[in-house]
Amino acid sequence: METTKDLDQLLEEAANALNQIGDFVICGKKPNTDEKDIPPVEEIGKEDRSNNMILKTIVQNYEDKLNQIIGDSDKFYLVNAGRMNHGKSSLLNSLTGQVEDVFEVQDKRTTVKNKTYQYNKNIYFIDTPGLNANDSDDQEAIKAYKQANIILFVHNLSVGDIRKEEVRDIKTIISCFNNIDNLVDKFVLVLTGKDAIQSKDDLNNIKHKVLLDIKNETGLTGFKVFTVSNTTYKNGLKNNKNKLIEHSGIKLLHEYIDSFIMSSNSEIQDRICERIDLETEKVKNKLQLLE
Repeated sequence: METTKDLDQLLEEAANALNQIGDFVICGKKPNTDEKDIPPVEEIGKEDRSNNMILKTIVQNYEDKLNQIIGDSDKFYLVNAGRMNHGKSSLLNSLTGQVEDVFEVQDKRTTVKNKTYQYNKNIYFIDTPGLNANDSDDQEAIKAYKQANIILFVHNLSVGDIRKEEVRDIKTIISCFNNIDNLVDKFVLVLTGKDAIQSKDDLNNIKHKVLLDIKNETGLTGFKVFTVSNTTYKNGLKNNKNKLIEHSGIKLLHEYIDSFIMSSNSEIQDRICERIDLETEKVKNKLQLLE
């Protein structure tokens, strides 16, 4: 990925944005107003005081966001995404390589908050709520997408074609990145439930249609795709059957993720810069609304 700005430059822009917030309005006056020109508190209009309160909130939120982002500069976040009951939590359980589940798996909705598991030193798996649960869950999932260094978008093959709601979800994920090109290398489509498909031709037809719909509806293309069976993997793990583990497709996915992480130092730096850039642009937009 081509990096247009380094971290130092982004931090400088962030500092400038903070200064802009601090000087933007002084009790309703323009920046650089002399102190003697500032009216007494009792003469300050309610609208001006309201603007000042809004500005204080903006700057505090911005500082909190920057501190969080900088705190993530040595961390790698793998985040799942997709609809409820498509196997998101099961996939992360498979990727932990443990027989016992780390993330709760049930037919009913169980994940209502992002759940984080430390897989290795500075490497974290985040299990997100299904995006079709409710608005609160959607916002919780979006928080994780903004942190993500890699996103595993999970679609169950038994559903068939990708649904319009899933297309909307992918567009939401795209909005968490500066542009679609920045997402391509960090987006992995994982098609679960491959053992439920009777023939290889059927599997390939579904896969082809899903990829075509994603391309046509979102413009996203060129990303990695894996077909897996979490059930087969867990059976192989519990019974020490290497053939089942190989057939599940989880091992191939895991090898790709491991190689991605191994070469991710520059990607992590780029993602930190991108997140700072996004937050700075958001603040600038808020300031323009207050002009």
